[in-house]
Amino acid sequence: MGPDAGVTGILGAFPVLGVERIVRRTLVSAAAGGILAGLLAVVAGFPLVAPGILLGLGLAVLNHRIFQASALRYIDPEGSVRRKPFTGSVLARLGACTAVAVVLLVWARPVGFGVIAGLAIFQAAMLVNAVVALVHYQRAEIGGGSQRG
Repeated sequence: MGPDAGVTGILGAFPVLGVERIVRRTLVSAAAGGILAGLLAVVAGFPLVAPGILLGLGLAVLNHRIFQASALRYIDPEGSVRRKPFTGSVLARLGACTAVAVVLLVWARPVGFGVIAGLAIFQAAMLVNAVVALVHYQRAEIGGGSQRG
């Protein structure tokens, strides 16, 4: 039994449309969370955090879209990932996002903290939406019903 056997057993039949639904819900919930966080920052007296949140959300969305394109580029027809170029792509994207955040933390601290918050809001939204979709999928598989995703 290989290291991917458990993942294939659990998620082997997870519908591709379910992934697109997760991404769509993540974009909406991250935008809502970003707007709320930006408003809270302004009300709390930190107006420069709000544009940072917007920039962080933009970086996160761009990173995710490039990730999707990279995943398609570096996966062969059998579903195996060519790890070396994929890893390099991941490190370059994450390095760029980190560099933007660090430069802004040094240059304009509130904006830098906003970027970090925007990145975190997107990742939290992605995690919550993915877990909810997987729980619905697993319940449907166990119960034999239809999944909502």
